[in-house]
Amino acid sequence: MKSRNFIIILLFFSLPAFGQEVLLPLSSGQRHALPKSNDTLRLELPFFDDFSNYDGLPDAKRWLTYDAFVNKDYAPEPPTVGMVTLDALNANGDLYPHASTNVFTADTLASQIVRLDSLTGVSRRKIQPSDSVILSFYYLPGGWYGNMWERVGDSPSEQDSLFLELYSSIDSCWVVAWATSGFDADTSGLASHWPWKYVSVKIDDIRFFTDRFQFRFRNYASLDVNPKNGIAGNCDHWNIDYIYLNYNRTVADSIFRDVAFVEKAPSMLANYQAMPALQFQPSDMASALEMKMVNRYNQTLASNYSYTVYNASDQEIGSYSGGYENIAPFFPTGHYQDMTVHSAPPVNFSYPAMTSPTEYRVVHVLREGVGGDNHTCNDTVVFRQVFSNYYAYDDGVPENGYGLTATGNRVWLAVRFDMNTEDTLTAFDMFFNRTRGGENEDIRFQLCVWNCHNGKPGTLLYKDEAKLNPEFEGFNKFHRYALSQPLVVEDSVFIGFEQLSTDFINLGFDRSNDSRERIYYRAGNEWMQSILRGSVMMRPVFGSAALTSFDEIQPLTLSVYPNPANDILFINITDDSEALWMTLYDMQGRIVRRCPYTHSLSTAELPCGLYLLRINDSNNGRQTTTKIIISR
Repeated sequence: MKSRNFIIILLFFSLPAFGQEVLLPLSSGQRHALPKSNDTLRLELPFFDDFSNYDGLPDAKRWLTYDAFVNKDYAPEPPTVGMVTLDALNANGDLYPHASTNVFTADTLASQIVRLDSLTGVSRRKIQPSDSVILSFYYLPGGWYGNMWERVGDSPSEQDSLFLELYSSIDSCWVVAWATSGFDADTSGLASHWPWKYVSVKIDDIRFFTDRFQFRFRNYASLDVNPKNGIAGNCDHWNIDYIYLNYNRTVADSIFRDVAFVEKAPSMLANYQAMPALQFQPSDMASALEMKMVNRYNQTLASNYSYTVYNASDQEIGSYSGGYENIAPFFPTGHYQDMTVHSAPPVNFSYPAMTSPTEYRVVHVLREGVGGDNHTCNDTVVFRQVFSNYYAYDDGVPENGYGLTATGNRVWLAVRFDMNTEDTLTAFDMFFNRTRGGENEDIRFQLCVWNCHNGKPGTLLYKDEAKLNPEFEGFNKFHRYALSQPLVVEDSVFIGFEQLSTDFINLGFDRSNDSRERIYYRAGNEWMQSILRGSVMMRPVFGSAALTSFDEIQPLTLSVYPNPANDILFINITDDSEALWMTLYDMQGRIVRRCPYTHSLSTAELPCGLYLLRINDSNNGRQTTTKIIISR
């Protein structure tokens, strides 16, 4: 399970994620650890979190540690939409410094302090072990089941493990209450077709019935054994959902009157998660959506489903109501809602023509129709439809890493995008996963553009002269690579790169949006279509004053002198920014100098020849490149 060999290798991404991810709501793009204790916040029963209405950091009102990350992508068909994932990444989204192929301690998800000494309010009284206090949850090792190329996440090996521990303030120690070793979800999934496992732990030790009770999940991981550079990355995923702590429960108490969404909201576009505003046409709209809904009760319930579309000014521009429909219980048959007016609602509107970048908000609402819902937090899912200056098949969150391997010394990757009108391609946005020891940092590649011939990459239209390397912008952030020369394109084009070695480059791979029919790779003379379900995280970016009147990528204004240079080069950028970086490449693509922007650069020790100077603004992705000649 640890090492998998394909013509295309798929491995698991390093969160930084990246985007952990995580996740999109994070303004900093990284996970920041909180203090390990907080005496000012003490929760009371019941405790519940199904991670359905937020992403990224675990909710600080419930959790004290942020090593794990909340997401909606790392496993299919959770009990309800959303989950929390423990993996091999620390709170900053990097592999743990002590990570190795031997077992090492990894993530911790610890609850806030919970009062198990007494109830307050109307039922004010002391809690006793006889009150049948139960902590329950669902868990799933990464990997799912079925075809290897359809799986999501990385299965923990037998030496890896997941623990649930309870805190005794009387003894000032954590006590193991439950544990499991690693296994492949395939072992249970093929038999049940729903491999999530339910755990119920009865808390009846008097030591835990204090005003300072806590519980925590911890995992132990081990890196994959693989000598190829760039492959060692995030691994050993444990997904946890529907955590519930309360009294007057039974160990078999797994039925809840809860009608909920199971998956995140989809794009209203047929092919893309996002696209340039200039390129949008009504024909890009999907005809219908796929919505997965569940009834976690033991009886058929009535539910009402609808969606509403809002523009950037929060004005309603479209809506749909599916009315009331019965939804059968999930247990024991494993049925989801199959009434098409709910599960496959039509897209009965079109976004209007746009003259500038904008975004829309699509709000889906599901309501239990009669007796009330135990948990309403999972009854709403929202999709942000972005129209900017780029195309995207991916949702911005990588679940895996993608790369190519071959017996030769070069490989090519190409992804197809269909243009509705002529435009100017100015940059690629690319997401690379961090690996252990930065093993993929020195892998070189050159940006390429091909036309489309019989559905495959055809004539090479453009190959950038700069030999580039993977860059990492932070957790779940893309790096923008500007083309040395803008390229006017139309109809269908393929963007991609020629990789100058066969080391594993570890490009972000989104498993939740499938565009494999548009992904091609080549290790010899013939282009091959991808068989892996998902989308490589590579986006074409457009913008030219000659062709668009909005959302241009304005290049940085750069002047250098003297050029040719002798011992010193003077550099002038008219744009005011504190986030400018300079990178000087030789013509073999090697980084000669990299430093914050300064007005002068010593070239006295550099050999004579041709160089490329690239300056980028890490705040907004703007950059510019110019040729430098050193001559004496």
